[in-house]
Amino acid sequence: MPLVDPALERRNHFGLSAFFFLYFAGVGFITPFLPIYWRSLGFSYRQIGALIALSSVAGAAALVPVGALSDRLRARRPFVVAGTTLMAAGYGAFPSLHGFGQFAVAQLVIGLGGTMSVAVVSALGADVFRRGASGRAFAGVRSWGTVGFLVTMAVVFVAPEAVAGHTFLHGAAALYAVAGAAVLIVRRPARATARELPSLRAAARLLLAPRALAFVAAYFVFYMALMSSTANLGLYLTAFRPIPPVWILPLAFAVSAGIELPFLTVMGRLSDRYGRMAPLRLAFAVLPIRLAGYALAASPAAVVLLQATHGLTFSVIAIVPFAYMADLTPPEHRATGQAVLNAASSAAYALGPLLAGSVADHFGLRGLYWFLSAVAVVGACVLYGAVREPARAHEAHEAAVART
Repeated sequence: MPLVDPALERRNHFGLSAFFFLYFAGVGFITPFLPIYWRSLGFSYRQIGALIALSSVAGAAALVPVGALSDRLRARRPFVVAGTTLMAAGYGAFPSLHGFGQFAVAQLVIGLGGTMSVAVVSALGADVFRRGASGRAFAGVRSWGTVGFLVTMAVVFVAPEAVAGHTFLHGAAALYAVAGAAVLIVRRPARATARELPSLRAAARLLLAPRALAFVAAYFVFYMALMSSTANLGLYLTAFRPIPPVWILPLAFAVSAGIELPFLTVMGRLSDRYGRMAPLRLAFAVLPIRLAGYALAASPAAVVLLQATHGLTFSVIAIVPFAYMADLTPPEHRATGQAVLNAASSAAYALGPLLAGSVADHFGLRGLYWFLSAVAVVGACVLYGAVREPARAHEAHEAAVART
């Protein structure tokens, strides 16, 4: 009898793929167009930055307790559904909101829902993926998120009215609601049942171990540098003179999103075959070069070309850290482990853009990219100096070699 039921495996992969497709199709509506919507309401750039930060702070503060509760209750799907429901309700309410305070409350709710759903769905994936192949499997389902994002971009190109008025908010709310429903398809196999009842204190002892702490620190610095760069890319492109045509910005994002698709699968397979550290070391080495390249870019075309390095940076950080943490944590602490990673990325996304704005005010946008390149060097030093291959990845690799 096979260890994994093929029909169950196909069902689980379909459910998780549908979640990521729908979730990131919603992201395609929100990330590029929500700041423009807020600007049309009269909010200042500082207020818009604060609203984005509030969303990330809410997730960072609540994720570890939520992950530990998911582990303790041995439940995944209710948390994912609850998270996407909060997001759908928040964005659905936006058309009736007025004033910074009301939007701030809504952003706190949305941030909690978004980070909770992504963290717990990652733990659900770790539960159902076969041991030793989690990198490849997670890449396979996560790549559908990139497809969803690109589909939204294509819809906007063909039908610009999709982002007119409140239409994009209603579309995003509907996509998030259906994304949560998609995980109801997923069923955890019996082997994923925890043998002990975990506690938040036990999880804290596990995740504050030097190996985990060093990895999360390196991940935090990398994510802060990368996402601060992405958050300021539009401003940087429009700072060139003469001002580039309006299609340059969507082209730049299309290049980076398009390059994700093959690299997500490649990096997932590499991490399963050669260990988690090989692609991580590559990404951490490339990011400082990528960010310095932006600072040196002489034209918008050069910036667009540099977006192709997204495959060697974001495609790694979107896949391999979750597999690394799944290797490092036992089944009864999986949601807590994934929550720690998502809390780190949320905190990085809250701190990074605020810090980047202050640096850009003093040193300009080129100075900002030099600064972010230096930050990325710090992250690389932490990874190369203090982070090691998790033992379970070694065991999985040796088992794979033995089978061949």
